[in-house]
Amino acid sequence: MHTLSAEVRAREARVRLKQSRRWATGLLLAAAALFTVSALYLKQYPQLGYVKAFAEAAMVGALADWFAVTALFRHPLGLKIPHTAVLPRNQARIADELGRFIENNFLLGKPIAMRVYQAGPSEKLLDWLGGDGARKQWLPWLAAQLPVLLRTVPPEKAAAFGSALLERHYGGAQIGRLLSDGLKLLKQNGLHLLLFSALMKQVRQWLQNPDTRGLLENNLREWAAKIEGDAPGSWDKIKAALKTTLVARVDDWVAEKALDWADGYLAAALENPDHNLQRHFEQQFDAFADKLAESSEWHARLAQAKVRIAQSPAVQENLAALWTGIQDWAKNDTSGSGSQTVAQLEKILDYLLAQAAQNPAALRRTDLRISLLTRDLVMRYKEQVSLFVSDKVKSWDSKQMVDKLELSVGKDLQFIRINGTIVGGLVGLAIYCVSQWLI
Repeated sequence: MHTLSAEVRAREARVRLKQSRRWATGLLLAAAALFTVSALYLKQYPQLGYVKAFAEAAMVGALADWFAVTALFRHPLGLKIPHTAVLPRNQARIADELGRFIENNFLLGKPIAMRVYQAGPSEKLLDWLGGDGARKQWLPWLAAQLPVLLRTVPPEKAAAFGSALLERHYGGAQIGRLLSDGLKLLKQNGLHLLLFSALMKQVRQWLQNPDTRGLLENNLREWAAKIEGDAPGSWDKIKAALKTTLVARVDDWVAEKALDWADGYLAAALENPDHNLQRHFEQQFDAFADKLAESSEWHARLAQAKVRIAQSPAVQENLAALWTGIQDWAKNDTSGSGSQTVAQLEKILDYLLAQAAQNPAALRRTDLRISLLTRDLVMRYKEQVSLFVSDKVKSWDSKQMVDKLELSVGKDLQFIRINGTIVGGLVGLAIYCVSQWLI
């Protein structure tokens, strides 16, 4: 992994390139000097023929390789010789070939997926998150992003989304099954008895209210009078034999006793789990849950009701107020110490770490899913990556491209010049030796 900046690396590469050029040019000059000296003193010292042959061939090799290396990047000596400045002239073609080369040789789904799987990303991520440094640094930061994320959605938008979601994506059958599952979940956890208890207590409180009792007693008297008027019998005869005030008192007494009996009946239902009323409530509760899930009539009712509910201004206001409350709570919770959001994130992290320790195979399955997802992403976007590389290279200025490539491989190319000087000299010496032997 590179830790230096691009500017520093480019500067160091430029220094190395200059040093390599000096060495290559120095060898060429040394060969030229050796050739000059040996040529001047060849008549006096015939043995210098071997030195002259070596130096002569070394100069030829050095100049030929200098021409070849230079011709890759520019015109040698500024002369526009055919087939020179190869890279600038073929920039577009090289860009396309480079993109295809990367696509066909590097962006391979299976090898990349194998490398990802072998790296064990799940275990490494959990180990990092489980460290004290990560907990103290990243969990509070992650929790602080929650109110920021929630604030991106205005309350009116959230309300409109909730209403649209209910109206467009939930039919009567779906709402019915959802409500049915909710009721069954309440019963599984015994919460339906809380509903029964609250309902019975509310009815008892209503029965014990003086205003309510007066209203019910009056209704009972009117009901009794209606029955008497429709079908007079022995009770009517008894009332006729008594005075009016006494009759009214008897009616009041009967009505009061009826209400007391109803209150006592409800109290007994609250105290006795096997009471008929409580059993009947559970039966009706189950029947209602089943109707919500299966009854087409209820599904039709819910479908009609959900349209009215979704379009209701009151529901919009309540949903907006609810969303605002969630936003305010998240902001207040994450801004102070003892954040519940951070605590929940720590619990989730501890749970994940515990599960990973108990079930290493789950981590392997997660790594497999990650590797397969990576493979799919590579195969889906490899052409776009190739096109991006190609377009990027094409967008470079020719001088910029030449400079980048020369800084990357120029040092190695200068060793071609050095090797060409030495190898050329040795080949020239070998040819001279063979010619002397043949003569």
